[in-house]
Amino acid sequence: MKGGITSGLVYPTAAIALSKAYRFKNIGGTSAGAIAAAVVAAAAVGDRKRQATPTLTGDLGFEGLEQVARELATEGFIYSLFQPAHGAGNAYRCLVVMAAGADTVFKKIRKGLAPLLAVITIAPTRTALVLLVLLGLGYGFAGVGGIWAAALPALMCAFAAGAYFSVTKIAGLTRKNRMGLCSGRAVKRLFQAEKPGLTDWLHQRLQSLSGKLEDAPLTFKDLWDAPTYPDEPVTKRALTLQMITSGLSHNEPRTLPFENGTFWFRREDFDLLFPKVVVEAMVRGGKKLVIDQASYYPLPHGGDLPVLVGMRMSLSFPLLISAVPLYEPDQWASKDKSKADETSDLTAQPTENTVQSSVNSLALGGRQGGGEITRFRVCWFSDGGISSNFPVHLFDAPLPHWPTFAIDLIDSKDVDASDTKGKVYLPKGNNEGWQRRYNDISAKSATSEVRNFLFSIISTMQNWRDLLQSRAPGYRDRIVQVPLTQAEGGMNLNMPQRVLEGIADKGTHAGEALDAFSFDNHYWIRWRTLAAAYQGYARKVADDPVPPIADYSAAFALGTDIKTKPPAYEFKSKIKRQEAMNIVGNLSTKGEEWADDPKLDVIDGAPRPLPQMTITPTF
Repeated sequence: MKGGITSGLVYPTAAIALSKAYRFKNIGGTSAGAIAAAVVAAAAVGDRKRQATPTLTGDLGFEGLEQVARELATEGFIYSLFQPAHGAGNAYRCLVVMAAGADTVFKKIRKGLAPLLAVITIAPTRTALVLLVLLGLGYGFAGVGGIWAAALPALMCAFAAGAYFSVTKIAGLTRKNRMGLCSGRAVKRLFQAEKPGLTDWLHQRLQSLSGKLEDAPLTFKDLWDAPTYPDEPVTKRALTLQMITSGLSHNEPRTLPFENGTFWFRREDFDLLFPKVVVEAMVRGGKKLVIDQASYYPLPHGGDLPVLVGMRMSLSFPLLISAVPLYEPDQWASKDKSKADETSDLTAQPTENTVQSSVNSLALGGRQGGGEITRFRVCWFSDGGISSNFPVHLFDAPLPHWPTFAIDLIDSKDVDASDTKGKVYLPKGNNEGWQRRYNDISAKSATSEVRNFLFSIISTMQNWRDLLQSRAPGYRDRIVQVPLTQAEGGMNLNMPQRVLEGIADKGTHAGEALDAFSFDNHYWIRWRTLAAAYQGYARKVADDPVPPIADYSAAFALGTDIKTKPPAYEFKSKIKRQEAMNIVGNLSTKGEEWADDPKLDVIDGAPRPLPQMTITPTF
């Protein structure tokens, strides 16, 4: 499920429609899609429990999900979940207005005035003081006439100064609030009834949908060990949930939950971001490490991680919702106490003295084999949509065992809100869904066109991988596209009731559209594509347009002569090395055979665009 903030309204109703024909096995998403993925996974756990014990009562399973869908489609409810920190309210409202769609003249005017109003309300005293000083200077030089002469430049300078003061003030508040205007928690305000924040509400719903008690947070292991249906194939895990987060400190996407990583967290951070019962459960039984008067706790990894924490790490929309800081070891003391003085001023990452150890450190979340940890470094995790906003690759397999669907949220400037059913699109044939999308950046004003150009650059950086993959055969036929107007979803946090209901209806239509999916056709396309991609890869291995270079003969011999000594990554036995040589040798032989005989060409007539096999790291 794709990211899109309030566009995630589509997903609950789509999942409800799908649950009438399918059972959920693997669920994934990013950003707002991670919220939906976690909620649907919790409902799937509840449904399995109800199937195993029909006497269970409560809002669990997909009946409870229907209640969630109704809540989200209630006007004002979503807006109430996003509660800015104290002092950040004016900046929050400005951000929401600036980022939301403007499909009417009133909204465009409001959008244009938002920065001016933000400056006046965020730093009114300093702005007014600068204005009075400049007008006073005008009066001092030329009396009343000087005031009138200095009025316009004084206003401009006062606004510029106010903007500077506003930015610095909000930057300080944002840093204090872990890089976001809203923490996701409820914020107590005078003379107002307390309402649950986004994270608090999500925790309540995950617990009720899955049939778990409030003080026992739903974990990924609860999904893995959920009851199975009587006729369900035996697999390692009953349910699998995965989400994407963006590790900004390492500039890489990461899949949640971390299977091998060892990160740490500070309670003062997590108390700001998560309900107390969740933090207590994570702290309970874990060892505490105190360094420089700060307490660090190991982050549960694998199945022990609460689903709420993984979901929250994926949905941290930049600046709107606080990022999640974790910590990894940065310095170690020697295990040998006699060498303590020698290692007291170790430089950062003493064991990362090779490329391999550095890569392993990033892949394993900083876990190293040194001695006692003496210093940590902070690692920031933010919105998964920064790096992978449509993780259609999750749960992919060369040959699938069952259908895997995806829901793509696309822009549409001319959707009639009263007729949503005809607008939801699922490719009906193998010759559909491969076309490139065209993004028109032209506009009447130069300012708007430059803005469109810049946003297109950002969109390209963010989405190019996901877009290319979604056009591939074996992918595009299982992606239902849901177009949304500027007034629907996105940063529109306070949508009218009719718009909310329209988005929910689109979700229902998206789930119903997938009834037309043909797994027979899908499997054949994947099988056909796999054969063609494998043959193409073998041809590349065998392709040798340039004669072997004599200076590199020793390198070439490493793959053909078992008596040679590799410079690194040696096999543990000659049998394993011989098997590796056989694998590559057979691949090369088959590649030469396929290249020389056109009758054996399985690439001819294969589905297009033809994917390529490449070695890429997992994340």
